[in-house]
Amino acid sequence: MKEITLQPRSCECCGGSDLEPIWQGQSIVKGASNRWLFPFRIAVCRNCGFCFNSPGPVHDDLARYHADGLAANNEIGLPYSIDIRMSVLKRYSVPNGVFAEIGGNKPDEFHRRCASLFSKQLVVEVADEIAAELRSVHELVENSVDVLTHYDVLEHVSDVKDFLLACQKALKPDGVMICEVPDIRLYPRNLLLQEFEHVNHFSTTTLSAIARQVGLNPIEFGHICSRPYGLLAIFRNEETQVPPNYLSSEYIDALACIHGGIEQVRRCDEQIKLIREQITLVGGGNKKITIWGVTDLLRSLIDDYSILDSTIVVDSDPRRKDHLEEEGVSVLQPKDSIKHIKQSELLVICAPRYRSEILEWILQHASKTFSGKSLIVLGEGPSGETLR
Repeated sequence: MKEITLQPRSCECCGGSDLEPIWQGQSIVKGASNRWLFPFRIAVCRNCGFCFNSPGPVHDDLARYHADGLAANNEIGLPYSIDIRMSVLKRYSVPNGVFAEIGGNKPDEFHRRCASLFSKQLVVEVADEIAAELRSVHELVENSVDVLTHYDVLEHVSDVKDFLLACQKALKPDGVMICEVPDIRLYPRNLLLQEFEHVNHFSTTTLSAIARQVGLNPIEFGHICSRPYGLLAIFRNEETQVPPNYLSSEYIDALACIHGGIEQVRRCDEQIKLIREQITLVGGGNKKITIWGVTDLLRSLIDDYSILDSTIVVDSDPRRKDHLEEEGVSVLQPKDSIKHIKQSELLVICAPRYRSEILEWILQHASKTFSGKSLIVLGEGPSGETLR
């Protein structure tokens, strides 16, 4: 197992080092080639309220971790809305211009639809599994890009200012950068604090302050994003003015947001206890159970908990077949488990964002409907909303 090393990290928003540690833990994840131990230590800057991991991952370790990442598997569905992204891009289209996306994973359909908005498209991708001409934002030619995008990328970056400065240099004068990041102010309503890979936690205030320091001026914010609980931020490459002071309330608000997120994690832990009791009750009578989705939520569910022989774990991504081997759990393909799924008395979905797509797949392939007491969705709110 490879472990990501941590090192001291100062605030990139104000440069301060007066930090308040607030949440920590670690997670184990299987990449394309290696198994990784990823520790996290979340802190809040007492001066400006920026929330980030400190100590944070060493840059080279984090780069190797992301290079070992798995390419997207879209058999069940996309984890984002192309329509929402297009509705924004159409306002900033440059028919004879250059479009670049950083960290798009496998953006085939998205980029196909972008073709009518730009004459050239560039892909920057760090994962070795994905073929890409460019592996780093620093490889983009200076002053060459009209519109640059990155969706749910910046929260994974160990050096925010360095990344944004490279974006600014790649943009033409008056070029536009469009990004989405998780919104820290929505943490009390979701489980994004469980996303251990997130080393930055932005609000509009802290993201704007950092971007202005490298010459990116905020021109638009929004909360209708391609993924749940996101913040849409659009910047122009133009002369900016850096605000001299920071709001003292930003620190207080950041603390409240993180504590709200911690409370959601606590509630999820309580939900896991109840789900285990339900699995034991149903499975104890030799009734079949299907658990769908090899995710962090599943790992939390089976941590120090033995799955009964009448229970199977399935995932549509065949590369995950050995991801739970150290836990002694086999991961099966849904297409090879149709009989078991059809006979199951209980379905536990551990990928809440794909709830509808999973239920539709089961209906089409197994002619089975799960609802009411026969369906549990881990990571779902009381009104059926996804929390991750």
